[in-house]
Amino acid sequence: MSKSVLWIAVVVVIGAGLFVWMSRGATPPIEEGTSPAAVQDMGTGSDTPTPASGTSGTSVDVNVGVQTGTAPLSATVTYNGSSFSPASVTIAKGGKVTFVDSAGSSMWVASAQHPSHTTYDGTARADHCVSGYTGAAPFDQCASGTSFSFTFTKAGSFGYHDHTNSSAHGTVVVQ
Repeated sequence: MSKSVLWIAVVVVIGAGLFVWMSRGATPPIEEGTSPAAVQDMGTGSDTPTPASGTSGTSVDVNVGVQTGTAPLSATVTYNGSSFSPASVTIAKGGKVTFVDSAGSSMWVASAQHPSHTTYDGTARADHCVSGYTGAAPFDQCASGTSFSFTFTKAGSFGYHDHTNSSAHGTVVVQ
């Protein structure tokens, strides 16, 4: 029995190695809207796609084996004193969003719901915005400022607003 278990383990290891080896030459993912010329040059190290033989070099939208990419690890949202732009961003889990006050208007980014700010970490503003707080990082700037960056460690959809102007709001989607 032990020889048969050993034999099965050897076959599994060899099969896994073969799979990894064969996957190395796999075609890279192609983004929607990529021109045929760019598809032809993928993987060649060329930064500038060249036209495919018999084409004029004009970009043509194609849908060839489209594979969606992952969400970015960072995003920037600007605040103009009355609204956030873009109002909704999507990032990968572990990614960071930087909010920038472009109007010099006293921005205070905070998670929903106003005025408690409990949505992201479950603690209220009265708890996590006090001196000496040592709990989980709250999605709350805790005071007015010109910029605020926050790293999202949880997946989900998180509403936010300007605490000094709660009609200005948006959403961060973390995948």
